[in-house]
Amino acid sequence: MNAMSDSPSSAARPVDLEGLLVTAEDLSVAGLDEFTELESPSSDEDPPPMTGPTQELTTLLNRAFQDKAAREVRTSFMNADSTIVVDEGVSERAAGAALAWMADMRAVYTHCSAWTMSVGGEEITVGLLDPADDPSEPLKVERKFGDEALMRTMLAGAAGQQARITTLLVRDGDRALELTFRSLAGDPDGPEEARLATVMSKFLALAPARFLGLPVGEETHG
Repeated sequence: MNAMSDSPSSAARPVDLEGLLVTAEDLSVAGLDEFTELESPSSDEDPPPMTGPTQELTTLLNRAFQDKAAREVRTSFMNADSTIVVDEGVSERAAGAALAWMADMRAVYTHCSAWTMSVGGEEITVGLLDPADDPSEPLKVERKFGDEALMRTMLAGAAGQQARITTLLVRDGDRALELTFRSLAGDPDGPEEARLATVMSKFLALAPARFLGLPVGEETHG
């Protein structure tokens, strides 16, 4: 039985999608005082073109990452020293479209261990981190939320200058949550990684709960 089967249905909750986003006021309550809301979301631009190992996977990558929802709202938060950015999006799709989009994203993560994206004429390599090697334990996190959830970490760029991008996707009926953490990849045993882990745990307790209409901090797995 899924963890969220007893949560309010998406149809019964607010039509205003903005009411499902984390607010600046939520941050202090969640112990995230070092974060402030950006004036405009950092992820408003369309994703760049992507190239996979085969033509079929190239088509899949671009279809999945460039998917457009019927309605979508976004917000972003940054910490005091600008080392961690958290992007959040809540969307509502046509009947069945959220399910299809999640299936596409799951197929990407299953069949593409690496791909490239074209940014300003430069080809940047993106590699998918094996869930077994990811300290954020995505497979455990996925079991907690919504009708289905999917979480993976990607490393983008050249070695030594890689960006770490961890995204949680949660589907609740025809609505979806995207929660993305962006930072530089650091020493796995260093203080910055420990700091990132703490930040992620707090946002993971906050954003999905608000999206699903649950009290913040409530246990979500059964």
